[in-house]
Amino acid sequence: MRNNLSKKWLAICIVALLFWIGFGSAVNAINIGNNQEIDTSVCMGVFTNLDDYTEITVEEAWNMLNDSSNGIQIPIDVRTDSEWAIEHINTPAPENPRHHCVCEWDNETILQEFMSFYEGKEIIIYCRSGGRSVTASNMLVDNGFVGTIYNMLGGINAWKAAGFPTICNQPPDTPTITGTTNGKPETEYPYTISSTDLESDDVYYYINWSDGTDTMYIGPYSSGEEVIVNHIWAEKGTYVVKVKAWDYYQAESDWGTLEVSVPKNKAININSLFLRFLENHPNMFPLLKILLGL
Repeated sequence: MRNNLSKKWLAICIVALLFWIGFGSAVNAINIGNNQEIDTSVCMGVFTNLDDYTEITVEEAWNMLNDSSNGIQIPIDVRTDSEWAIEHINTPAPENPRHHCVCEWDNETILQEFMSFYEGKEIIIYCRSGGRSVTASNMLVDNGFVGTIYNMLGGINAWKAAGFPTICNQPPDTPTITGTTNGKPETEYPYTISSTDLESDDVYYYINWSDGTDTMYIGPYSSGEEVIVNHIWAEKGTYVVKVKAWDYYQAESDWGTLEVSVPKNKAININSLFLRFLENHPNMFPLLKILLGL
């Protein structure tokens, strides 16, 4: 009898304990729902705040990028350098695509420079098929990007499947060069060079001064930036200055040219001219003696 009673009390204690555990879990669940923000990164991966960017189809992207009356949207290709150079989406100015590889955004400085440059702007992120653009969009959100982010679903694969145009990396425009076209030897002159790149890539310059000296591969400079380079012509002659531009992906422009004439300096000797004048006009000598009181 005593054993049966002990077993009964043991059963009651176990039931009570299980009830208490279940009740506590329910209370905690209620508290989480009412007072705490659930960490969605546990369920959804590394990145959070997915509602802070907008997903759009390639059709929606195409319509946005062909109508500047709705504002300027800038397509950002986050693939690798080689992928970009081989092929990227083709859209009309001023909404041409630009390239910033998401693989570099682990570098805090590069990421912050990107966010600062595009602050307040509307950007459309795209990649090959959509995976890296999601990563890039969430990185921007998590780091407090100030601007409007669109993620283009399906990437360039979906873009091409829809029949929209693509283009390979284009070289910079033929550089312009301006400055003195008639100079003097041993005098330094400034020359201004500039080139625009369709995809807004940074550009480098090579200058052949046509006098046996070259200015090699200076840069990088921003697309359209005016660059001033000084040069001294050592000897008289006519020189055809040639300038070529390269973009970041080694696509090169045609040569831009400027012809410069550097005549020989002629020293004027006043005494020689005076003596020659007297030789040619001997009758003037007596008159000059009178005028000079000689």
